[in-house]
Amino acid sequence: MRTSFVAGSLLLTSLALAACRTAEGDPIPRSLPGVYEYDAEGRAFGHPWEFHVALELRRDGRYEMITEANIDGDRDRDVDSGRYMVRDGVVFLSRNGAQRVNPDDAHQLDIRGDSLRADMPWIANAALRLAGASKPILVRRDRIGD
Repeated sequence: MRTSFVAGSLLLTSLALAACRTAEGDPIPRSLPGVYEYDAEGRAFGHPWEFHVALELRRDGRYEMITEANIDGDRDRDVDSGRYMVRDGVVFLSRNGAQRVNPDDAHQLDIRGDSLRADMPWIANAALRLAGASKPILVRRDRIGD
């Protein structure tokens, strides 16, 4: 009887932990928070362009992303913020002040050492190559101190 109680308790605990992991993701690795950047430039249809992204991942599960573009002298700057979570080596970014991150509706970045690689459809990757841009890989510039 006691064995079945312990087994039942372990089963319920493992199911509860699995449910929490599904909703909240894995713990944020200590080495992840920091500032990651991506720079690209080129020429498309005779017009020069530049693109810069700075993504700050904070320890509290929040992020801020600054995107700057310059197309033939026409500059644009956008600041986006929201929450992120990590699951199985992937960072999921959710925008617009969501309290929880929904992986099905989030931007995905694969963690590769000190860089983050954007998970994009093949058509977006092909468009980037046609415009002369490199693969969207954000490289760590600064680590947030412990």
